[in-house]
Amino acid sequence: MPAIPDSTIDEVRSASDLVDVVSDRVRLKKQGKNYMGLCPFHNEKSPSFSVDAAQNLYYCFGCRRGGDVFKFVEEIEGVGFLDSVRLLADRAGITIQEEGAGPEADRKGTLLAALRFAAGFYFDQLKTPAGERALAYLKERGFTKEAVVAFGIGAAPDSWDALATAAEAAGFKPDVLEAVGLVKSREGGAGGRGGHYDVFRDRLMFPILSPIGKVLGFGGRILPDTRTGSDDYTPAKYVNSPETEVYHKGRVLYGMKQSKRAIRTEREAIVVEGYADVVALWQAGVQNVVAASGTALTPQQMGLLRKLDVQRLVLLFDADAAGRGAARKGVDLALDAGLAPYAVTLPDGADPDSFVRQFGADAFRAFLRDERQDFVAFLVAGAQRDGSLDTPEGKSAAVRDVLATIKRLKDPIQAGEYVRQAASALGVYETDLRRQYDGQAPPRRPAPRPDEEEPAAPPPPVVRVKPEEVSLLRLMLAHGAAMVEHVLTRMGTDEFTEGAPRDAVEAIIAQFEAGQIDPTPFVRGAYGDAVRGLVAEALSERHGLSENWEGKVGVAPKGRDDDPFASATSSMRLLKLDRVQEAVTAAMREIQVRERGGEDIADLQADVNALNELRRQIERDEFLEWPGGAGEEATGDE
Repeated sequence: MPAIPDSTIDEVRSASDLVDVVSDRVRLKKQGKNYMGLCPFHNEKSPSFSVDAAQNLYYCFGCRRGGDVFKFVEEIEGVGFLDSVRLLADRAGITIQEEGAGPEADRKGTLLAALRFAAGFYFDQLKTPAGERALAYLKERGFTKEAVVAFGIGAAPDSWDALATAAEAAGFKPDVLEAVGLVKSREGGAGGRGGHYDVFRDRLMFPILSPIGKVLGFGGRILPDTRTGSDDYTPAKYVNSPETEVYHKGRVLYGMKQSKRAIRTEREAIVVEGYADVVALWQAGVQNVVAASGTALTPQQMGLLRKLDVQRLVLLFDADAAGRGAARKGVDLALDAGLAPYAVTLPDGADPDSFVRQFGADAFRAFLRDERQDFVAFLVAGAQRDGSLDTPEGKSAAVRDVLATIKRLKDPIQAGEYVRQAASALGVYETDLRRQYDGQAPPRRPAPRPDEEEPAAPPPPVVRVKPEEVSLLRLMLAHGAAMVEHVLTRMGTDEFTEGAPRDAVEAIIAQFEAGQIDPTPFVRGAYGDAVRGLVAEALSERHGLSENWEGKVGVAPKGRDDDPFASATSSMRLLKLDRVQEAVTAAMREIQVRERGGEDIADLQADVNALNELRRQIERDEFLEWPGGAGEEATGDE
């Protein structure tokens, strides 16, 4: 596997100012020493997204995502670490020479370069006489200049070899163009000439991009007045790139590059059938929309959406049998991927493009909200439409189909609710349906093939962390070995919450024993995403004071670390008291259980008395004189 040298990664990191990178996506405002803005990862009205330039650290106090500049690109672009390095390198103009990149990687780079050239060639045609008809059609369809630029829409000229000639002049060999489906070889030809001819001619061209913007292929739509050459020949409405070494249709969703930010924010993706539908909805403001790239939906495409933390999938297909069949398959794939699928059918004769042009984006959103069916309602409606519910045999088959689909759910509570809903919709007794559901084997879930792109990490799990733990982590990381000694000679690791807080403390101990306390590995994710997020929260300051504060009020502002050792003592006191109270509460519950059973409670009463005495000692700060950690005393363990 090719790898990026550590020296190159360090160079890219040094060249990538976090404030500048974040400002490409978030409007930031200076607040004290930090910058604040609306979080790009979730919907919010008040800014809770903080960027600390000095620490190369971002953190959202709302959704608790945080990390360094590479992690931000991973999160915002839905890519893995190496792709985040590549994107930042491109932004900074740094050339990456990847270790272990052999002839295969060189060939892939050449193929992608040829596709990138073709996309530029087609786009530039709109500025020439050869592209006038395509440009007129775009205007007729209501596509804005902004949308055309955002999606890189272009035109293939009405010529046998315009692209082949231009690409060869630019240094691309015909066999490279043929390998990516842009040209085909011809035998003989006029005057006995050989050579190559363009696959896409006299068509509107939609580049198909990877989530990070690589051109992988094209979809070419016929223009309304395209000359056919003969009366008995009707060209296909769409011609799509074939499968190639760099383009695998089942692993790409059209519009993902342009729509992924809105999809991540909404946590909902709308799947439509056509390229023009995606562009029309996107430019109307409904931007969480994608389309399958000339193929049925696949598990790999569901995986792309999962990387963006999608919860709901809205399937918007034609009302004909093919459209309903595609939606039916999409339901199963969405459930297997852990997404909640919904189906929407537009009025007869309408598609998303025509609907939004005729009625507007607000009407489309309202229709999408009011007319969506969850998967049980969609399946039952299909069974009613084809008459399956009219006979006992048909109803039995419909019941089996609905129950098998519900079986795909991983959440038993959701499954139970859908069984109840299905019983009502199908007109059967709930007890009978539950009995059959309990005895029905779950469907086999096919294992997805590996994704072409490096997978992005999922968001860190949410761990309930006490504020005093956050404070102690920040103080130890910010004030080094002396603070670590002050805290961890008086606190046991078991006094910290299991999971990320305790893992972070153990990592700090390892650093202390190695002779250097350094927050940088925490921020970069060396100890895992959960620890990274917790440390990002600890090091971030939500409400910073203006740098002009002292001049305005005549006194210097009091910082949160003006007396760090006193702050640490206060946090230790609170955390120890929390642990004592938890132990007292557990003992009191056990006392109640024993009393109901008529059992002796003398030992538990003695434990409670000891814990209350321990509480008084902690309140008097006697723990400062205790030798070593006090985890066992604080929890009441023997």
